[in-house]
Amino acid sequence: MATNIDAPFGLRPHNLLGSAPNSMGLTKYKVQTAATAGSSSQIFQGDMVIPLGNGLVDVSAADGGDVAILGVMNGCEYIDLDGKPRFDNHYPGTASIKSGTEATVHIYDNPHQVFEIQGDASLTNAATAQALVHSNAEGTGFGSENGSTGKSIGELSVASAGATTATDNFRIIGIKDDFNDIDVTSAGVIFLVKLNVHFHLTATGL
Repeated sequence: MATNIDAPFGLRPHNLLGSAPNSMGLTKYKVQTAATAGSSSQIFQGDMVIPLGNGLVDVSAADGGDVAILGVMNGCEYIDLDGKPRFDNHYPGTASIKSGTEATVHIYDNPHQVFEIQGDASLTNAATAQALVHSNAEGTGFGSENGSTGKSIGELSVASAGATTATDNFRIIGIKDDFNDIDVTSAGVIFLVKLNVHFHLTATGL
């Protein structure tokens, strides 16, 4: 039985519902335009992103919040303060971007995308872990960075898992690894989840 690696990475694509191949498809969304300054918050690779009423996007709250999620950020492009184009795996906030220029984030926004995410705590046993499949859960730690990697430290809140709350961020689809290959009693179990309240599946716009 392998030892889990407890190293959060936010959300990363796994496949699509129905076991369809992962297209890794991304859509570009504006986080800043020449006319409108962007968010002052940083957005890290693997963070959940929300739509804003001004047509831009921003990082979600640390637990995912209660706004429908647009998708998950993979990287961005912007003009830095020296006027140089930058391509990075995290958006640094408007204070690090040249005023009056555009900044774009690349988002995994397919509503049927399945993501991998680490649980933030250990589980009692395999039966306890399996019983969480088909339930809902919240996130924790989103909007913060794992070291200096530019990657999110977002995780699935194990304490919140097992819920039926319709506004919870995640629907748990399964556990990534076979129970013979992981130790569920140590932190770092990787869950497979779908964004439960996806903006592109809601009828109301902003």
